[in-house]
Amino acid sequence: MDVARLRASWSTVAERGDEFALSFYATLFLLRPALRELFEVSLTEQRGRFVAALGDIVSRVDDLDAAVPSLRRLGRAHRESGVLPEFYPLVGQALLATLERFLGDEWTPELAADWTGAYAVVAEVMTNAEVRGRGRQSVRLPLGDGDSGPRAELTADRVRGRLFRRARRYRRGFDREDVRAFQRRVAEEITARDREATRLRAEVARLRARSPREPTEGAAVVDELAVSLLSQAQLLAEETLTAADKHRRRLAAQAHRQAETAAEQAATTYRAAAGARYTPDGEELQRRLAWARTYSHALGMPLRAADTAFQHHLREIG
Repeated sequence: MDVARLRASWSTVAERGDEFALSFYATLFLLRPALRELFEVSLTEQRGRFVAALGDIVSRVDDLDAAVPSLRRLGRAHRESGVLPEFYPLVGQALLATLERFLGDEWTPELAADWTGAYAVVAEVMTNAEVRGRGRQSVRLPLGDGDSGPRAELTADRVRGRLFRRARRYRRGFDREDVRAFQRRVAEEITARDREATRLRAEVARLRARSPREPTEGAAVVDELAVSLLSQAQLLAEETLTAADKHRRRLAAQAHRQAETAAEQAATTYRAAAGARYTPDGEELQRRLAWARTYSHALGMPLRAADTAFQHHLREIG
């Protein structure tokens, strides 16, 4: 890997960071539309995190050992948000296609090999992190006597979350058969995950070995016009969300002012009408009732109308 060449290419792309991330996610969602459901409607913050994370990896690409802890954390976070191991090749395909689109003539077979190799290492670390478990706080749970299978570590959270039957009368601890049944299930799950990790490492090796210009077998080809249209639709959706949020804030501020005025009027009316029956608690109750009634009425009706219009607009833009 030519580190200087890879970093120089990223510097070129990073100058258009948000545009690059927008194109990347459009490409990814066109490759696998179901992935869109893993993200919020607005991708503004997500695009910033993506560019920052990619820049951090590139800055340490010549010392990936130093990046391993953060990559493992990133892998676990992705797993918790619903990212499955089989998504990583799609992410790699989208990344390489977007880099090629932005770099143009600078995208050479050698540079493609640099990025392919770097992503393969990153994907391997992140995938292995999500397969192996969560964090370092773990306990060793060996199989019972007479059983066979791998020994493995489980997170403390998982062990604490497992409830066993208590041992039979006059015995301490948990029911031995219940514990062993749990151990066997754990061993089977770990074996299955180890098998999946082996398969993924073989896939990474295959990606490393293939020609950078060779398309992934069975991979969909994403049309640039489709990427452009989806990117524009994403920006339009975010503009609509921003406008709707500003409108909501204006309505809330206006409703708050009306509610404060109504509360003061209700308190004044109560003091004038209560006479000898006046109590501070009674005045406060009238104040709160008037405030809540006015605020909900002033805010509720416009917001319902705005939400209806907003949903109609989203349906129009697809």
